[in-house]
Amino acid sequence: MATRQEEEPRPVSLAHRSIAAAGASVVSAFVVNPLDVVKTRIQAQSAVDANRRLLREQSQTLLEKWNFAACECVRVQPPPAGGAPCGPACTTVYTGTLDGLRKIARREGLGTLWRGTDVALMMAIPMVGIYLPLYDYLLEQTQQLASNSGGGAGNAWAPLAAGALARAAAVYATAPFELVRTRLQAAAAAPAPAPAALAAAGAECSPGRRAAMLLQHVPAAGASGPGGRLRAAGRMWTGVGATLARDVPFSALYWGLVEPIRAALLPPVGSNHSEWQVFTANVTAGAVAGGLAGAITTPFDVLKTRAQLATDRAHPLLTGLRSIAREEGLAALFRGWSARSAKAAPACAIVLSSYELIKHIYD
Repeated sequence: MATRQEEEPRPVSLAHRSIAAAGASVVSAFVVNPLDVVKTRIQAQSAVDANRRLLREQSQTLLEKWNFAACECVRVQPPPAGGAPCGPACTTVYTGTLDGLRKIARREGLGTLWRGTDVALMMAIPMVGIYLPLYDYLLEQTQQLASNSGGGAGNAWAPLAAGALARAAAVYATAPFELVRTRLQAAAAAPAPAPAALAAAGAECSPGRRAAMLLQHVPAAGASGPGGRLRAAGRMWTGVGATLARDVPFSALYWGLVEPIRAALLPPVGSNHSEWQVFTANVTAGAVAGGLAGAITTPFDVLKTRAQLATDRAHPLLTGLRSIAREEGLAALFRGWSARSAKAAPACAIVLSSYELIKHIYD
């Protein structure tokens, strides 16, 4: 990285980098998962509302098939004759981050706020060996290239280029996990008191069976023939374009902000850095850069959530953005921005500070 304790630092091994990234990712997954669940619910809820207004498109989504977002059961069309209507919870909406946390905890239990954590931990495995270590390597190479070419301006764009390339590689590696996690987080857990009513309404009552239904929808099996299996495997990367459009600019913005903020907070290169200085500088830089980058890239996060919750054909990125802005207003592109920013700030602070502190100790 850009900061080192000695003038001629010993290179940190890949094993040490991986240990640092693994520990940071595990801690971050447990701490910020509730905010990620609320953010996904708010964005899924807006998609439910849009589908209700745009019935003419007859777009079948997971939001219509299961009890997603704020409702215990979601119906786009009226129930059949004699069928039970949706419960009263379907009139409830999440008005913000704190409101979402309260309602989810009260209606579905605190455990729901950590739904998808196991998948997040599985995502950390490929992320460990790809994102942060690859960023370190690419940053060193781009800075060396800029120095050899005599261009001082190269050090300014080096973090942006390294962050964007490293994140793109990590996104492709973790896309199937991200798809499953998004769908799990969007699914609402039915409250225990009224299983008969929910069963009559066509909703699955058992959380385990409902999760099984959800995972069956992920196109990993059920296709016959080599061609069918190949197409099903390809659909595991549903929404990867929107994820890249979200994460690549996020990483470029994030590292472009982290490096100058951290450099301003740490003593000059070549002087001794205490563990406390390394920790506080990286916590501050990670929180500020992560919060800002998260808020700015929210429109692509909204598009990613909708793409991964849909079963019909995804629209091109710009078409999807224009459609949301035209039908629901520009504000719809920033639904869940506060939860996303509140999640990104501590997550980035935890990951960056832990990663750099462990590297500093090993160095």
